[in-house]
Amino acid sequence: MTAGRRLMGVVTNPNSKRNRLQPGRPASLATIVGGRGFVRQTRDLMELPTAVGEFFDRGIDYWVADGGDGALHWLINTAWQVLRTRGGTELPFVVPTCGGTINFVAMKVGVRGSAEGILRAMASAIDRGVELPYETLDTMILEGRYGEASEWPGRRFEKVAFAVAAAGVGQRFFDKFYAANRPGTDGILEVLARVVGSLALHAPIVRHLPLPRAARAYSAGVFEPQHLAVWIDGVRVPLDRYRTVNISAMELNLGGVFRLFGNAREPGQLDALVGSADPLQVVMSLPLLALGKPPRGDALQQRPAKTLRIEARPGYAIDPVVDGELFYGLDELDIRIGPPVRVLKIDGRKG
Repeated sequence: MTAGRRLMGVVTNPNSKRNRLQPGRPASLATIVGGRGFVRQTRDLMELPTAVGEFFDRGIDYWVADGGDGALHWLINTAWQVLRTRGGTELPFVVPTCGGTINFVAMKVGVRGSAEGILRAMASAIDRGVELPYETLDTMILEGRYGEASEWPGRRFEKVAFAVAAAGVGQRFFDKFYAANRPGTDGILEVLARVVGSLALHAPIVRHLPLPRAARAYSAGVFEPQHLAVWIDGVRVPLDRYRTVNISAMELNLGGVFRLFGNAREPGQLDALVGSADPLQVVMSLPLLALGKPPRGDALQQRPAKTLRIEARPGYAIDPVVDGELFYGLDELDIRIGPPVRVLKIDGRKG
């Protein structure tokens, strides 16, 4: 990064829960930014390309996604799309503001504090002419196609991503997690406990006891296998039914509960977690995943990878969770190494 006064641009959604509860909040963010840049409100994803185009036109150096992993995901993806139409290749410096449900990117690079504190810390650094530190993270390119039974039959699917729960237990966990509406570690532990507890209620010794129906049914579908074909680095995995297909471009700390994808510590290397482990095997692997260790046995395998391809069998679909964002109805998905992303490392707790 060259020396000189920097500019920051903030994208915020006035329809987000936080902004609806605090209608004056976007104005407060603009006051903090002051003459150091711009705050742009985007009410939906259709308005995001206009804000991104303006940031490129005005030479914004630091791009702030007011939110968590989802907000950062859409900002990066829109920037990537606009950048390619302009013949560019290098994504801007970005930063999330810890306002999401899990915030694994912020946790990875060490972003801390509230959005206001993060912006104040950035403003102070800009005023002092101090270059903000950053960490470069690997990403993946996802390319796929929506199936005929989806909302957009035949449409192409393309995303830049850090981590993907493509199918099985991980993907369905996020459905439960978002429905619980409890962000962070407490929500992860609550959903995990309810799923494991529900599974235990199906054991023969308690199966016929008059226990709450909702508790017993909570794990329904979580461990249902999906009929897929999967290739890792061009080699077909010898399975037809999967309960786990996950892949990441970076080592992941999921709310301080699970430490996943250690193979992705190596730059330019993805880490795939795939298998057909039955429910008991999945549950027994959880302590190892919490410790950051690979699972044992052949039913659930962790492998370094450069590419991964998934095809859904007739009657099934790929419903990936991409950086915490849910998508539905793909019939094929190819994953490969993507462009690097530079994420600012800012401690806004004193801001």
